[in-house]
Amino acid sequence: MPRVDGIEATRRIRDVSPHTAVLVLTGSDAPDSARRAAEAGAAGYVTKDLASSDLIAAILEVAALASVRP
Repeated sequence: MPRVDGIEATRRIRDVSPHTAVLVLTGSDAPDSARRAAEAGAAGYVTKDLASSDLIAAILEVAALASVRP
């Protein structure tokens, strides 16, 4: 992303729309990145090397979280 990274994008999305569930899809598996994403408000964090079936499961899990948020 040319202007901001995913963590900052997540923070901005959640600031504007607190009920939006964000799933971060990243190439980084650094534990610090996952922690920073959670602190920014991400509902989930998955790496790009994840099997497609696991990615689908993560998307469905975050979508389910979004549907129960007020």
